[in-house]
Amino acid sequence: MRNIFYFSVGNCAPRNSSELESEDRVETFDLVIQLGSQVQYNPATMGYVLVPHTEMRTLASSIAFKAGMVNRLMICGGSNFGIRYTENEIMKPANFSFPAYTKTMEGWRKSEAEIIKNFLVNQFGIPSEEIFTETMSATTEENALFAAILLRRKPAFSETRKIGVLTMLYHMKSALPIFNDCFAKIAKMFGEETVEVQPVFAESLLASYNP
Repeated sequence: MRNIFYFSVGNCAPRNSSELESEDRVETFDLVIQLGSQVQYNPATMGYVLVPHTEMRTLASSIAFKAGMVNRLMICGGSNFGIRYTENEIMKPANFSFPAYTKTMEGWRKSEAEIIKNFLVNQFGIPSEEIFTETMSATTEENALFAAILLRRKPAFSETRKIGVLTMLYHMKSALPIFNDCFAKIAKMFGEETVEVQPVFAESLLASYNP
């Protein structure tokens, strides 16, 4: 049997799968949202590649899908070339100016979500129709806000009551409260019940990976 590790929400301490088997617990979600992260463009090949931490998140999403944790994915992330990074490096500070955003909307570079989806489909065999792309966001706050608004689309997301937010351990500490707060505010605005939001740690899924 593969040795699968889980991270508890509170202290992120690893737990062996045998501890959970006794509880007969299987964590499943109506939707898993993979948060956007950096991609690179190679002018020589006119192609895109995932930087290591983005590749790890993407592999983790494929593991979650193939393990039956979820049968629908949402990938967040707009085209952040010239906003968050160049072809070669992270921009410090980021450029959130009107002209920078306008350039990305002209299709200068593909969005993070589109590129990640292509890898999920072509490299990992995830069905294209089971992956929804949010292609506008440039920050974690926008990941949460745009995802919360998109989830109001009916009937596409009518049965979505439990959501997993997939990112890396170091990012989850800030990302999860943002998602919980944003989803609660959007639900209150429209007089609806908020959805349940749970963390899905990429590291936990990668520890179970057995290619």
